Formats: sequence, C-alpha cells, structure tokens
Amino acid sequence: MSSHRDLHVHYHQQDTDYYCGAACAQMVLQTIGAGLLDQDPLYSENHTHSTTEPGWYSGPDGLTWTMNHNRPWSFPGHFKLHAPDNEDAISRKICWTIHRHKVAPIAMVYGSAHWIVVRGYSASAHPKGPHDASYSIHGFEVNNPWPPTPSAYNPALAPPPPHHGRDGCGTGGARGVANEHLSYAVWQSTYMTGVPGGYWGGKFLAVCDPEPAGVAGESASARPKSRYDGKELLARRQAAPLAQAGLKAYGLLERPDWAQALKGAKAGEALLVQRLDQSETYFYLVPYAGRRSTVAYVSVDARFGHYQQSVLLPGGQAAGERLGAQEALRGLIGRRIDLGDGLGRVLVRKESVVQYPHLVWRPCRESLSPYFPFHLFLVDGRPIYRRIDGPVFASLTLDLRGL
Repeated sequence: MSSHRDLHVHYHQQDTDYYCGAACAQMVLQTIGAGLLDQDPLYSENHTHSTTEPGWYSGPDGLTWTMNHNRPWSFPGHFKLHAPDNEDAISRKICWTIHRHKVAPIAMVYGSAHWIVVRGYSASAHPKGPHDASYSIHGFEVNNPWPPTPSAYNPALAPPPPHHGRDGCGTGGARGVANEHLSYAVWQSTYMTGVPGGYWGGKFLAVCDPEPAGVAGESASARPKSRYDGKELLARRQAAPLAQAGLKAYGLLERPDWAQALKGAKAGEALLVQRLDQSETYFYLVPYAGRRSTVAYVSVDARFGHYQQSVLLPGGQAAGERLGAQEALRGLIGRRIDLGDGLGRVLVRKESVVQYPHLVWRPCRESLSPYFPFHLFLVDGRPIYRRIDGPVFASLTLDLRGL
C-alpha cells in the first residue's frame, strides 16, 4: 500500500531561461501566504546574495536568503539550505519537510543546472522523522518551471509576466507542464545527481525547513527487476503497454485529476529519445491523446522497460505544437543558421543535411525538461538542434549553475 502526499502549489513558469530560482521562490512563497511576488525582484535578490561562490545565476545561498527575506511574518519556519553528502539523505529530508511542515522544498537537479519545486511524494509509508530510513520512496511530484513563458522568446506575445491566478502557466503545449511525476529511479539517476564541483561539490542540495539534515542511510527503495536484458532497444510498440503499467503501478490512474484527463485517451506512437550525456541511455515518450489533443506523456526506459516519469497537460496540446521528423527537416531547408561565436552562418541545403534517426536530449539551457527533446541534424558536418516545439540552436549550453 502506497502512502501519498501532494501539496497544492500553484504552478508558474520562469520568465526567462535563467529565472528558475526566481520562479521556484515565487511558487513556494505564494503557497505560504507571501502573495504572488514578481520574478524580477526575486531573481535580483537571488543573484545579489549568491556570494559564496561566483558564477551562479541563482546560487543556493542566494535562493535561501530570498526565501527567508520574503516569507510572511506569520510563517513559523525558517528556510535552511540542506547539503548532505548523499542522495538518500536529501530525499528523505524532502519527504519529511512535505509531510511534517506542509511546505514544498526547492531542489537542485541535473547536477548544478536547475532548480525545481518538489511538492509531493509517494512512499511505502509516511516518514516518522527527518532521520527515518525505514520506508521506501517510490516517486516525487514536482513543479518544473521550465520552459520559460512564451514572452521570454518573443516579447510581442501575451503575458505572463505579470503572473496571476489564471495566467495559463502549466496548461500544456508550449506553455509549460505542471503536475509532473517522477519515479524514484529517474530521480536518482537523472535529477538528484549532486553538484559536480566547486564549493558545494559532492553535495546534494535542497532548500527545506529549519530542522537538522537527516542522517545518511541505505535507501530501502530499489529499481524493480526487469524482464528485459537491455542488450537491444525495446520495439516502439512495446512502450505503450509499459507506460500504462507504470501509471497503474504508481497509482496515478486512481487519482481524480489523472483519471479525468486520461478518460477516453489512447496511447499514441512512442517517440524514441537518446540521452547525449549518459552512455547507452534511451527512453520512449508515450503520448496519450484524446479526441482533440494530447493530454499526457509517459516516459519509459527504452532498454529495460522501467517507468520513469509522466506529466499531465491539462489544457491539451494540439498536434501541430510538436514537430515530427519530416516537419523539422522541411522547416530547416533553405534557412541560414548562425553558428555563434563569430563563426558566421551556414545555409541548410537539402543535399548537405543529414538527420539523426531519433530524438536526442540532455539537460542544457536550451531544454531543461525531457519532454522537450531535439531533432538533431548535421549540416556541413556541424550539429544543428531543432527543439521539438520549433526553436533552432547551433549548440547546447552545458555549463549551468542555478539556471
């Protein structure tokens, strides 16, 4: 029997591609009674007070300062940056904060690249204390503020910003994805991987409540055994049944919001995605479509068949919002792509472009969500990336800190 706790945290997207810390602060501060604060001053506070180590957009110290500076006087807690040496300790601290204090922690994921809000968890039992290692963690519910609001790329588009209670954030499509669930296995392997270097090198970070950090312990949760040996990629047709089994196993089909959204929806053709930053790592994105639009995506490991994560698109996503392989290619032919760094531009000719056989993804400034992978092309021998929702990039920005 799984125990589940999911806090109501109103979702907001980040207003620029480096405002993740500000957006997370905005979401959590709103839920504890501080009101809906603007992301510009929140980012300024984050950045100005990120003084422990240079190079951060929203550093761990700066974000912690901002949360305490803006918390309402009626809020009894005092936010603290927790930085244990292992994933198990910070994951249990996150669960305890959600269960005991009813406050969503803000976690550093993808190494030191990105901040997200962790608003819920599922486990074999609720934790009895911050040091309790007797229960198994099954998964997390998160609010990932990426992608940025549409106006970040095109100022002519409608707001937000400013944000409000019904601002369209998290309603699906190119407007962001709320209501996101992560299996504990993908949380361990992809999200909570630890800061790779610098002052916080080797630490696992989250801004939580004021209680002492948990004691390290063995995780009682383990990746389930698979009947597949991983030597070959699973056939595309196998992905949908595995996605459905994952939704059932994690109890998502029993939750009212998921059940309502998936009522009458059918699994479509799975999209194969290769991780560029992890060897031999592939996953399928299985779309669930209703009569008019896609309402959810489920991610399944393409080698072993494990459920990884899923997301609801409450507003639905029209078919044209995601580019197929041929659409992505047609849109490049005849375009001149600026290579950046003074390297000039390259003309995409149909005779000189080679398309990679499937989608690719890695955490980067251009995509901080696995639901937004890239079509990869070689143009005159140079890699060109076209994100599945349309934007084109000549390179991916990888050196990220609190973006």
